[in-house]
Amino acid sequence: MPRGDITTNITISTNHPVQARIISKSKGVICGLEVAKKVFLMVDKQLVVKTQLQDGAYIKTNQTILTIKGNKKSILKAERTALNFLGFMSGISTKTNELSLLIKKFKTKVCCTRKTLPNLRNLQKYAVIVGGGTNNRMNLSDEIFIKDNHIADNNLETLIPAVIKKNKLKKLITVEVDNLAQLKKIKAYKINRVLFDNMTPANIKNGIKLLPKNIETEASGNINQSNIRNYAKSGVQRISMGALTHTITNFDFSLEIKN
Repeated sequence: MPRGDITTNITISTNHPVQARIISKSKGVICGLEVAKKVFLMVDKQLVVKTQLQDGAYIKTNQTILTIKGNKKSILKAERTALNFLGFMSGISTKTNELSLLIKKFKTKVCCTRKTLPNLRNLQKYAVIVGGGTNNRMNLSDEIFIKDNHIADNNLETLIPAVIKKNKLKKLITVEVDNLAQLKKIKAYKINRVLFDNMTPANIKNGIKLLPKNIETEASGNINQSNIRNYAKSGVQRISMGALTHTITNFDFSLEIKN
């Protein structure tokens, strides 16, 4: 608001206190309560913001999420930003929860990726955790992740041993493969995880049989709500989906004021 909330300043003439509440417009998993609360208090530290819920709680349609008491102008100034954070983060936590429940019986983890919105990664990855998912690496320094573009100009039989030798910090090593021929070339090396990229559930199942039990497995590529159970049935331990964070359906909330 470089020049303030001009509409509120023109239309609201008094500073008398009011009561407001944020309500959910559908059911899901709430996330972003403390962020929303912080938004209101940054606008006006005199506002009284309360909730009986915690992030991760299941909410119903028309349920009260937050109550705010104080200056009406302040509440209106903070309203949309607070709702934006709540809707954004609850959309991620709700979608993650839906997918996690679909494959719960297979004991397969749903993971997010680094396909996040600039400057919002921490909030997005937090929302995934709240929804029952698992974070993949936060940044490029967290682990060694050898993808197809790293492999392109290298021979796997020389590249992987060289990486293992240079891994002085003992970082986790993940290698991406897109066919069983590649997998056979690396299965004997001391790596931590294999990522099956854009492979069918049947091929992944065959690939898992080739690997030692101590190598963790992960699948990614064109996995969605309609086929995630087929991938989980393959026996893969992790399923990573960029759509958890880069394709977000906003969770709808509204704010109501009682004068």
